[in-house]
Amino acid sequence: MNVRIIVKQVSLVAAIAVFAAVLWGQATDTNIVGTVTDPAGALIPNASVTATNRDTGVKYPAATNAAGEYRVNNVPVGTYDIEANAQGMQPQRIANVATDLNRTATVNFSMKIATAAATVEVVEAAALIDTSNAQIQTTFKSDLSLNLPAAGNYLNGTGVLNLSLIAPGVTQGGGVGYGTGPSIGGQRQTNNSFNIDGVDNNRHDVTGPMVLVPNDAIAEFSLLQNQFNPEFGGSSGGIFNSVIKSGTNEIHGSAYEYFNNRNLNAIDSKAAVQGFTSNPRFDYNRFGGTIGGPIVRNKLFYFGNWEYSPLGQAAVPGAPIESPTAAGYSTIASLPGISQTNLGILKQYVPAAAAATSTVTVGGASIPVGLIPVSGPAYRNRQNALVGIDYNPGDKDQIRGRWIYNRDFQIDTNAQLPVFYTPIPDNRYLLSISEFHTFSPTLLNELRVSYDHKSNVLTAGDFKFPGLDQFPNLYFADLGLQLGPDQNNPQGYSQGTLQATDNVTKTLGRHTLKAGYNFQDVIASNSFIQRSRGDYEYNTLDLYLHDMSPDIIGERSVGVSGGIPAGYLFHGMFFNDDFRYRPNLTFNLGLRYEYVTVPVVSRYQSYSALASLPGLITFGEPQASKKDFAPRIGVAWSPGTSGLWSVRAGFGINYDQSYNNLSINAKPAYFQQTEDVPSLTNQTPNFLANGGLLPSSSISLPTTVAQARAAVSAYTYDQIRPYSINYNLAVQRSLGHDYTLEARYIGTKGVHLYVQDQLNRVSAVTPSYSLPTFFTAPSAGQLSGLNLTLAQIQSNLVAMTNYPASPSNAWGQYGFKSTITAYHPVGNSKYNGLALQVTKRYSKNFSYITNFTWSHALDDSTATVYSTVLTPRRGQDFRNLGNDWSSSALDRRIRFTFTPTYDFKPFQKDNWFMKNLVGNWNLAGTYTYQSPEFATVQSGIDSNLNNDSLDRAVINPAGAANVSSGVVGIDKNGNSTTAAAAIVAYVAKNPNARYVQAGLGAFGNAGRNTFAMNPIDNIDLQLMKRFNITERMRVELGAQFSNIFNHPQWTGDLLNDVYPNMFTTTRNFLLTGNSLFGRFDQFYTSNPRTTTIIGRFVF
Repeated sequence: MNVRIIVKQVSLVAAIAVFAAVLWGQATDTNIVGTVTDPAGALIPNASVTATNRDTGVKYPAATNAAGEYRVNNVPVGTYDIEANAQGMQPQRIANVATDLNRTATVNFSMKIATAAATVEVVEAAALIDTSNAQIQTTFKSDLSLNLPAAGNYLNGTGVLNLSLIAPGVTQGGGVGYGTGPSIGGQRQTNNSFNIDGVDNNRHDVTGPMVLVPNDAIAEFSLLQNQFNPEFGGSSGGIFNSVIKSGTNEIHGSAYEYFNNRNLNAIDSKAAVQGFTSNPRFDYNRFGGTIGGPIVRNKLFYFGNWEYSPLGQAAVPGAPIESPTAAGYSTIASLPGISQTNLGILKQYVPAAAAATSTVTVGGASIPVGLIPVSGPAYRNRQNALVGIDYNPGDKDQIRGRWIYNRDFQIDTNAQLPVFYTPIPDNRYLLSISEFHTFSPTLLNELRVSYDHKSNVLTAGDFKFPGLDQFPNLYFADLGLQLGPDQNNPQGYSQGTLQATDNVTKTLGRHTLKAGYNFQDVIASNSFIQRSRGDYEYNTLDLYLHDMSPDIIGERSVGVSGGIPAGYLFHGMFFNDDFRYRPNLTFNLGLRYEYVTVPVVSRYQSYSALASLPGLITFGEPQASKKDFAPRIGVAWSPGTSGLWSVRAGFGINYDQSYNNLSINAKPAYFQQTEDVPSLTNQTPNFLANGGLLPSSSISLPTTVAQARAAVSAYTYDQIRPYSINYNLAVQRSLGHDYTLEARYIGTKGVHLYVQDQLNRVSAVTPSYSLPTFFTAPSAGQLSGLNLTLAQIQSNLVAMTNYPASPSNAWGQYGFKSTITAYHPVGNSKYNGLALQVTKRYSKNFSYITNFTWSHALDDSTATVYSTVLTPRRGQDFRNLGNDWSSSALDRRIRFTFTPTYDFKPFQKDNWFMKNLVGNWNLAGTYTYQSPEFATVQSGIDSNLNNDSLDRAVINPAGAANVSSGVVGIDKNGNSTTAAAAIVAYVAKNPNARYVQAGLGAFGNAGRNTFAMNPIDNIDLQLMKRFNITERMRVELGAQFSNIFNHPQWTGDLLNDVYPNMFTTTRNFLLTGNSLFGRFDQFYTSNPRTTTIIGRFVF
């Protein structure tokens, strides 16, 4: 980027900051609107209205217009007393109005005629409903972030974000392993966006929050769902907004300690499977403090938070590991043809099993193998610091500053064996400044500037494998064993994001016009080269010990030294008109436009132009999309004049969160070149002895067409940003003083979703051209009609592609020797959901939130990268994505949550002893039921011969639901055979199995996501005892219990935690014919009961 372009961009941002006038605070504030009427219901113009913050004393004045309507903009979230005064009327104050983030609160006044002795009439505010906006959101106050066990799930840094799981219309989808947060309205979790005090807080590599804010520093957390006002963009799922506490006119704060260790927790079945009789080491503390107060009363306030959370534990592999017994190792060593080097490496790093539990075959010999207990050290030390400054120099200005710092140092335990663990340093910070200016009661301005930064480096250690330049990643499916460092290392990532936002609001009669602009410069550098050490995965240990090439995956990539530039620019602008057609009817009419430049790394694709083949593929610089318009339309109607009903409907288009991980994975040949083993079915001898897949010393630009095409392993299309079409209808009712009921329908349709594709790989296998699979032995008559052999299918594939070296490579004949991976924007999804919510706000010591959601999510693709084994990231047939349309991996048909909070407070008027020792108990918790995730049963081999082993199974409609079977190849005489020239069909080994392996050349007719895992059926609880020392000081002692009844829950996910649960270690429980088929309990955590002791001093 040259200096002239930079100057133009900086000038543009500066011009907007100077000349634009701004709208309401899109992510840190709220609005209060309403009408003022006389006893006859007539609207009163020119009435004065003042909202006073009960904590800071700051006043926010307004006045009614000619239509008797008032609007107070840019008020921070909190609790307010709102007072109206009009000539000849008794002043009226509505007390304790609790405002929610991003939600317009409607507070109407019905005034009485003044009398000679009139005083201010004080009315307690009722539970508020949204009568002016179609935006869908759920808001959680600070007490829930401290009192609900879900928010206490802080180990993964999610904390308060977990409160989103008690909102309606969400499903827990962490089993997909990619993207933070629940699935919102059926959208992928990578489509969620995160804000702190109105500024972007997103990682732009794999998505998720950049910095975390401790629960004790949260003033309010809100979740926007699918239907947003147009000032919100860059997300089609949920927008997670956190507001940091502010200082008040009184000094306040806390000191706290959260303590958990192995002795407080139930044992995980994952540890028990490996022979442990007690929990491995686990010692976790989180302690710190907060303080806030005035620097200048009613003007300048401060707030600070610091905490330290050391974690010491033992890492346990995600799946059982088997190894040969001592006798097994001895037998292997004596077999002819064994690579002693390969055997030596295995013995060096994998200890012998104490006892045999099963056998594997090596060189025709039966080798006894058994489980080995593995427990390695794992620690993580995290420090978080936060400072907030709020300054109100006058009635017309508000200035807010935030600084957040996270320092994290831990061990990378993604390797299966502890000897391969390596350190991970990770440091992050965010700095933001916001200024709000009121030019007049009808014209307001808001300006935000922020910068965040993250850097971390992961190494692969200094391990040696004789004959190889680096220690590769090795995997043996029959042992469930991964040998080597973290398969994704070495890698590193650095990101800095500069953001500037300026918005405007102008009230013109019944119209509130809003416009704004947001600019982000994402400065990112990545050093990740996928499979840079070589990734060699074998179905059997036998292949490795005989030093044959792998048959599952055999790939290696080489890249440039130094960082890979992966930054991009984001521009967003919007216009919106909230048209208050009547006092009880508002139309929200908006339009948003976004422009995102192509990440720098992808632009280097132009260096591969020499490889272009007209009519087939053209390599050039991908072009950015320039037509990303997103209309937002909403209507909010409150029937009658009571304000007790609200009917809201909306329609909108949202573009997905932009991130660069896919661009990095699909780096142009300039940055990365990938080589595959010649074939996954015809093995190469002396594979590792000859160096495996040899590295290149450097990457140089090709000078011939042949060189250019041979170097290509990835492709990036012109930018087509995924988006969702959203439509919703909600009816809300306020009951009594404390209850609100809501029924809501949400529908979404995902378009142009990214799908991992291998462009040049094809299959000759179709439903009509494939080998049959019999569930019982075929008759002679059936056999006589079978004339197609496996060898003929393989020969036909060669004839199709004219490339015998790798038959499924349709472009090999043109010189494209490697698999060409692309993230193709052709995926689709659909979601329909009905959500019911009942909320009782806190009164008479009791409150609750209860939600029921019925939904159905369908798609043809979910995971985009290798983040899960539960649903393959690629389609079974790359050229027929429609065959993968099914219920989504994010589909959870039913979800129900009930979250009560109760304070037991007897003897409040008695002496200190009775009030504090007998009373002052708090009980809070959540019951959750969620339908199970459905996984995809897989054959585990390249059934359709397209060089990919993610193929599905064959369905036996009469088979038992949870039983699978392998197959035996047979010839025309019905005899078993392994000769490709003779195989004409396959026969199931178990005729009673529902899922039968699709052999080579057979067609897997099973659908995606048909095998049910386990539902969530869980109760979390917190019990807290409070001791009031004085009116302002108290001590709190309590405990949080997750899964309090220790109900084993092998769900494939975490309980009440929105952290992505990536699991890629093994898929044996989904492979047909595997002895552990369907045994999720052998691989996944049972989510055992955990207990956290809490101590807190509040002043």
